[in-house]
Amino acid sequence: MSRSPRTGRTLTDWLARHLLGPAQVGDSREPARPTTEQEQAREHELRSTLVRVQDANGRTYLVERPDAGTDELRG
Repeated sequence: MSRSPRTGRTLTDWLARHLLGPAQVGDSREPARPTTEQEQAREHELRSTLVRVQDANGRTYLVERPDAGTDELRG
């Protein structure tokens, strides 16, 4: 009894399409395009106004950075 040719490939095709995604042709370590001044300014603003904190369960959150005088959220 022969198997349907589609039986074994359905799972493989789904995994390839949804988990692996499209093939990367270029160097994945380099940005696809240079960042603009506007994007750099936004990145700087986010990094200066938000701080990453981790709760007891290991989940990570971004919260607004406390005033310069208090350093209670750093852990």
